[in-house]
Amino acid sequence: MTGTVEYVYCVVPATFVLSNAPRGIDRAPVRSIVHADVAALVTALDANEYSGDAPSERMGDPEWLTPRAFAHDAVITWAADRGAVVPFSMWAMFSDERAVSEMLDDRHDEFRVMLDRVSGARELCVRISADQAALANAAEQMDAGLGELERQADAASPGQAYLLRRKLSELRRSASRDAGSRIAELAHAALADRSRESVARASSASNEQGVLLDGAYLVDNDHYDSFRSALTELIATYGPAGLSFDFTGPWPPYHFVRGR
Repeated sequence: MTGTVEYVYCVVPATFVLSNAPRGIDRAPVRSIVHADVAALVTALDANEYSGDAPSERMGDPEWLTPRAFAHDAVITWAADRGAVVPFSMWAMFSDERAVSEMLDDRHDEFRVMLDRVSGARELCVRISADQAALANAAEQMDAGLGELERQADAASPGQAYLLRRKLSELRRSASRDAGSRIAELAHAALADRSRESVARASSASNEQGVLLDGAYLVDNDHYDSFRSALTELIATYGPAGLSFDFTGPWPPYHFVRGR
């Protein structure tokens, strides 16, 4: 086989200005294929290396895959920094420019809806984690009754104090179990309220130890400061108990639109 295939990174509005773009996979130039009012950002790749099952056969080789994954993400991130974008997963390839144009034509209305959906917004991600000690501290902070029971036990007679402390121990265990879910729900609601759309990707029931919330939020550019203020309030409220907050972004809207 000879010639090239067209590798698609993302779909953007046709008015997208393609200047100073990063190099794509294999350092190949990135260009646009325009159809009506949408366009695909593409790179021409060697058909001998990238057609058929060739990429999948090398997916297990990190030295081969890593630079290509970085290049793929770099092009999409660069485009997202400049406007609305519909990201494609890696290895979306077409035989030639005509095939790309046909794809844009077939899915034109779908792409227009997705571009409108994310226009003027970026994806921000928040991850909240806690160990058992932090959850116990948070439970004490969220339930004033635990502190009051502790004070009653301190002032009680030895026999009564024993019973109160057994009850307190059971309540603390139950409160610690509930604290993670309550914090995740409260935090997600507060952040979602400042977002256009939101996705809670994990909870305290997740198999990932210690993760209370792993949320993605589509935030209007004009509401970025409001979103950060809500996050700052959450950190001020739960940070002293030992909870960890990781805030990343802005990212391309990977969790809200996808080309394929």
